[in-house]
This record gives sequence, C-alpha cells and structure tokens, in this order.
Amino acid sequence: MVGNTDPRAVRTREKLVAAFHDAVRTQDPATMTVAALTRAAGVNRTSFYTHFESPEDLAVHALGELFDVVANADIVLRSEHAVTPADASRRALVDIVRFVDERRTSYANLLGPGAAPAVKQAITAAYVERAVEALSRHPNRPPHADPLLTAHFLAGGVLGVLGTWLATPDPQHSLDDLVDALVQCLPAWINR
Repeated sequence: MVGNTDPRAVRTREKLVAAFHDAVRTQDPATMTVAALTRAAGVNRTSFYTHFESPEDLAVHALGELFDVVANADIVLRSEHAVTPADASRRALVDIVRFVDERRTSYANLLGPGAAPAVKQAITAAYVERAVEALSRHPNRPPHADPLLTAHFLAGGVLGVLGTWLATPDPQHSLDDLVDALVQCLPAWINR
C-alpha cells in the first residue's frame, strides 16, 4: 500500500509518519507500539497494517522517501553531467545531512548509539538498496568494485557518522564540515 496514490491512502500515511516523528522525539523507537501510533495519528490499527508491517517499517518509510529523492537526484545530476561527480556526491550528502539535522531529536534516536537495532538495521538496508541501484549504474565503477559491498560500506559509514554527530549535544563539526568530511571518505572512483 505504500505505493498507493489514492488521496485517502496518502493522507493516512502522512498522518502515521507525522505521529511517528512526534513520538520518536520523546521515546525510544524500540518501545513504540502500533496502538500508540494509531491513536496519535487518529487512524485505526487496520489502516496502519494496510500500509506498514511494524513501527520499524514506518521508520524505514519515513527515511526511505528521502533516500529515493537523493538517489534519483544524484543519478540525474551525474547522467546529465550538470555538475562534477564530487559536487553530485556533496549535494546528495547535503540533502541527507540537512534532512536529519532538521529532525535532530528524532533521528538521534533512530541512528544514534542508543537506537533500536531492528530500526537501525532496517534504515541501513533501505540506504543500501538505493545505493546499490545508483552504484550499479555509475559510469566510473571499476569492474572489481562490487556495488553491494560498496553500498554496505557507504551506508554503515554515512549512517554511523550521522548517528554519532546527531547524538552529540554540541557537535564540533558544522553541517558543512561534516559533509566535506563525508565526501572525502567516499571511494575516489565515485567522485571522478
């Protein structure tokens, strides 16, 4: 149902995502219940299960939309040669970092050191899925560079760094410094 574009289905998903973001600011995602989320969203349990399997699935959906937008924009920028590959990487990372920074409290609970393992694993899997697609089409990918292994490396690194940065009350790196550091960590062939 996540792909359903019927206006009622879209509104239900939006209500559930909003309830999730509200809830994750104050509680551990591992303790969230479907009952609490549906009550906060003003929808019934059947509606929840029509769209999502679990609160973890809802968390992945909430962040997965960002990954889709970022991956698609990155692919378009690279294929149209609109910017240099390094700039395409930087723009993608800026979008991700800004998104989570604007929702710092929520995503510190989702990606930080105290995050529920199932949620963190599901978010990482969503990142990997989108990255594999982009890396598979990358024109400069060396023949020996496995897109799946590279995607796992990128997901673990980017999400791990973000989780630590978000969990730090007064991070020593600004958003731009963090993005610059992440771009430097990417395999060289991605930025060629």
